[in-house]
Amino acid sequence: GPRPSWPAGGPARPPHVRAGSGGIVVRSVGALRNASAWSRSAARWRRGPAMVAAAAAASLGALSGGRHNCSTHGRGPSAAMLCGGADDRAAASWGSELPFLYGTAWKKEATTDLVLQAVRAGFRGIDTACQPKHYREDLVGKALAVLAREGVERDQLWLQTKFTTLRGQDPDDIPYDENAPLRVQVEQSIAKSLYNLGTSRIDSLVLHSPLPTLEETLEVWGVFEKAVDAGQVGQLGISNCYDPPTFKALYEKARIKPKILQNRFYKDSGYDVELRAYCLEKGVTYQTFWTLTANPHILSADPVVRAASRLGATQPQVLFRWLIQVGHQPLTGTKSPEHMKQDLQAVTMPLSTAEMSEIGGLFCEQGGNGCAVT
Repeated sequence: GPRPSWPAGGPARPPHVRAGSGGIVVRSVGALRNASAWSRSAARWRRGPAMVAAAAAASLGALSGGRHNCSTHGRGPSAAMLCGGADDRAAASWGSELPFLYGTAWKKEATTDLVLQAVRAGFRGIDTACQPKHYREDLVGKALAVLAREGVERDQLWLQTKFTTLRGQDPDDIPYDENAPLRVQVEQSIAKSLYNLGTSRIDSLVLHSPLPTLEETLEVWGVFEKAVDAGQVGQLGISNCYDPPTFKALYEKARIKPKILQNRFYKDSGYDVELRAYCLEKGVTYQTFWTLTANPHILSADPVVRAASRLGATQPQVLFRWLIQVGHQPLTGTKSPEHMKQDLQAVTMPLSTAEMSEIGGLFCEQGGNGCAVT
C-alpha cells in the first residue's frame, strides 16, 4: 500500500555499514574486500563479504563511504549507544553487513516475482519462513532458480528462514508431522526448507518465537545447533522475543549463540531499547520488521521531517537510515519497484550526530523506559 509522507527524491546506491567503536562506519567496497571470510564452518561455507560488495556494485554501481560519529558516554551496553555509536560487532556472516533484508511475508502467489524484482533492484538478503500460513518459501526457491539461470549464483545471496511451531501454523497446512516429537518436527522443518529453497545450506535459521518454557526453547535450539554442526546452517537467531530476560537466558545457555534477534519495531515494546543495547554489546544483529507500518507518528515527527528536507530524501528513507546507522538491520517487504530502489538508497544518506540523537530520542519518548541519548 502507499507509504505515509512519501515525497520523491533521494540519492543513489547504498554502501554496507557496521557499528564502530568511534561511531558508525559506512563500509566501502574496498573495506568489504579486506574483510575476513564469514563462516567458521567447512570450507564450502567460506565466502567473504567481498562477494556481496562485488554483486551489489555490479547491480547498483560504485559505493561510497565515510565515517559519521554519534558520541556516547563511554562504551558498553548503555542505552546511549542507541543514538548511533556502538562497540564493533563481530559479524557472524556477511549477511550481517547487508543494510537490508527483503521480507517475503504475506506475498502469496506474487512471491516469486517480488523476490526477482528485489534482487534485480540490488537486495542480496532474503527473509522467509517454513510457515505456509504466511510465507511461500517454495516460491522463494523458484525465484532463486530463475536468478541462478540469470547468473546470480547462490553464494551471492544470503538466505534466512524460520522454524515455526505448531501454534503458528495453519492446521490444514503444516509442513511437518504434527504428531512427531518436537525434535523431529524441527528436523523435518529444516529439511523442508532446504527442499523448498533448492539449496544445501541455510545462511541463517531463526526460531519464529520463543516456546512457552525456556526448556522447550533450548530443545529446539539444540536441534538448530546440530544443523550448524552438520553444515546445513550458518548461524542462528530468534524472532518475536520481546522479553530481555528470555533472550539473555537463551544467549547465556546456548552453545552456539544467537546472532539474530528479529522483532517488530513498535511502541508497544518500548522499541526494545534494552534488547537493542544488549544486541549491540554481544554482536547480535537486531532486525526490524513492521518498521514503517507501526510508526506513522515517527515518520511525521519534526526531527525526521527536518532530516528528510536536508537530505532531499523521504521520511521512510530517514527512518531506515537511522536504523542502519545505529547498527541494526531493517527488513522491507515493499511490493513497489520504486520503493525498493528508494529503500536501498537510504544507506547513502548519512545523518549527522545531532540528527541521530534527535531521532533516537523519539523512541525514548514513545515508551523506551530508561533510554538516555546524547
